[in-house]
Amino acid sequence: MVPQTLRGASRNNNKISNDLKATIEHLRLELMNAATQDNFSSGTILELSQRLDQYIVMAQSQMLGK
Repeated sequence: MVPQTLRGASRNNNKISNDLKATIEHLRLELMNAATQDNFSSGTILELSQRLDQYIVMAQSQMLGK
């Protein structure tokens, strides 16, 4: 049985635009690749992480209908 909170999360996931999902996934993969080649405190890693954070906040806002 799926907990109520997880069922709600999957329904809310449908509110996130496909473009935003694709951007988040692209940045996530880019960040993972950069992390294998660079140090976690490098400017590149920090910039990618901050950009990804911004898009995640946008997705959360869409999920909440804001």
